[in-house]
Amino acid sequence: MRTLAVSANRLGESVLWHRPTGTIHWIDLLEPERLAYDVTTGQLSRYPLDLPAPLGALVQTTDPNLFVLAHRQGLAWLNRTVNWRKPFVDPEQGRDSVSYNDCKVDRFGRLWVGTSHIAELEPRGCLWCVTSDGTATLADAGFAVPNGPAFSPDGRTMYFSDSLARKILTYDISPDTPHARNRRVFAAFADQDGMPDGLTVDAEGCLWVAHWAGSQISRWSPAGERLASVAVPSVHVTALAFGGADLGTLYITTAREAADPKALQDLPLSGALFAFEPGCEGIAETLFAAPDSQD
Repeated sequence: MRTLAVSANRLGESVLWHRPTGTIHWIDLLEPERLAYDVTTGQLSRYPLDLPAPLGALVQTTDPNLFVLAHRQGLAWLNRTVNWRKPFVDPEQGRDSVSYNDCKVDRFGRLWVGTSHIAELEPRGCLWCVTSDGTATLADAGFAVPNGPAFSPDGRTMYFSDSLARKILTYDISPDTPHARNRRVFAAFADQDGMPDGLTVDAEGCLWVAHWAGSQISRWSPAGERLASVAVPSVHVTALAFGGADLGTLYITTAREAADPKALQDLPLSGALFAFEPGCEGIAETLFAAPDSQD
């Protein structure tokens, strides 16, 4: 486990490998900003965002200069070079005490978006499927804190963290419908494991899990068997993504928020960006279709 950037994020999240620039990008949900780390030079750059906390997620598009940003008011297009921002879609339409959280693009190019109860107590959150034309379909509901998602290599299985319930769920999905079917429990987590947070899938079809309040990441077979656990020197581990030229490195974001002072004393790198070589390769993430014009 290597420490790349001592970024001291309150809540680092939504890490991604930006192949066009050879950089790692992620966000701090509670100190709203986008961060970028150049793996060649070791330079860390920070780009504050004039938005209320919490942010939700950052997603790559087919335009290397354009991201999708999830935040309190919905989804927006975000230009990485000038921090220009334009609203995209808001499926929740301002529903009370609900905010956008993790998002990920499936193998068929659709964006799966989780929403959370802001206080992280009541099951008000939903799972939405959003297409590039802005059409949003409700796929499931009843989550306090949804995270993930991630997708099997063939794209037919979606993994989804119901974090507060300490469960990872799976659904069947297909390119001909925006609905998620056959919901079932993939794995349940004991208190000492923390809560399942961010997810990604490797080229062998195994699922990697970030453990909030668990100081680790873990690898699971498609059948739901835990294959490995790897310690991370942070109180909270939030998200992970494969990157590098050969997609052979896991980049890992972490958090300091709501950590016991003694735990932070023992794990002072909490909130940093880490890298780990797991001995397997990842799968290039599908890019969300960018609009033809950003006017």
